[in-house]
Amino acid sequence: MQNRFKRRIIALSMLLSGLLAAAPAQADKNFIYESARTMGMGGTSVAIADDHQALFTNPAGLGLQQKSSYSVINALIKQNQDYSKVNGKINNLSDDDTAASRAANFSNLMAIMGETGYQAWSAMSYYMGATGFGMAAYYHDSERFSVKNPANPVVKSEVYQDAVLSGSIARGFNEPQMLFKDRTIGWWGATMKVATRKMTEQSFYARDFAALTPGILKDTDRSGATLDFDLGALWQLNNPWQTSLGLFVGNVLSTDYSEEAGTLERQFAVGTSIKPLTGPPERNKKLILAADYWENGDDRTALTKLRLGMQVELAEGIHLLGGLRGGYPTAGFSVKWYDMSVQAATYGEELGQRPGEKEDRRYTASFNLEF
Repeated sequence: MQNRFKRRIIALSMLLSGLLAAAPAQADKNFIYESARTMGMGGTSVAIADDHQALFTNPAGLGLQQKSSYSVINALIKQNQDYSKVNGKINNLSDDDTAASRAANFSNLMAIMGETGYQAWSAMSYYMGATGFGMAAYYHDSERFSVKNPANPVVKSEVYQDAVLSGSIARGFNEPQMLFKDRTIGWWGATMKVATRKMTEQSFYARDFAALTPGILKDTDRSGATLDFDLGALWQLNNPWQTSLGLFVGNVLSTDYSEEAGTLERQFAVGTSIKPLTGPPERNKKLILAADYWENGDDRTALTKLRLGMQVELAEGIHLLGGLRGGYPTAGFSVKWYDMSVQAATYGEELGQRPGEKEDRRYTASFNLEF
């Protein structure tokens, strides 16, 4: 029985890897929801899908739900350290075609040369049932502006407005299996989602500066809609460390929003988690260690795709978060009081061509009411 179960895992891994390999790397930005808790834990989520994050990065995690819950208020904001300065200079741009306005625009943009402003916010409502069913309505708005190349100045603008309506289901495998000499229970999960996108990706050179305005930089001139699926699997081993193993394939069909709005990139992830503090349940849940490896077919190094995370329970409902994502440290905290949850985290994104070249330090916070 153990050998048969191992063969099933190998076959499933080969199938999921084949689905990923079938698609070339895409240049379009891919959206995926990540909670502040997930970002504080280095981006790990595939094997610890025990909250609403499961609706986006492993629907099999719905099999862990012991009771039904829902939320109509789940708000999250992300911002980097330079956004206020960059956005302020952009908002001061004028389209007056005069020598003074051109000089003022050029001066505003030179003041933020080499800097990048990033901000994103999202709102979500969701339902997770104890029967292994979940659904979510999600809206995400992000914008990134950068000014580069002093010799030939260029302003780059990227704005994305995504809306997603999804339905997820999770079911247990027919019978318990043996894996690594431990009795194992597992679930599979699937998500169907309808997604729409409005976006812009533009570059403006010095000759365009006189006509630049905030409206031009933020105008979402491309749009599209699509339907796609996510697949996931999760196993829990009955050992003292309560080891979990997870597999996830996002955007299985890699469908197009439209010819002008780009593609939902296929993603593949594997993850594991352990609870190394053995003993009573109260002690066992005080520390969670997790690791994920995410792949979407690009040519980045393996280090940038590896994610490590940790969650430490300081007191009932209060957790400290830490991790490593793309080679950069992450940290945060989570506080839950009755139906209210507040989370905050900091993490880094690479802006350069090579790992460690240029870090963009970002900060995020979320507020959630779950009943």
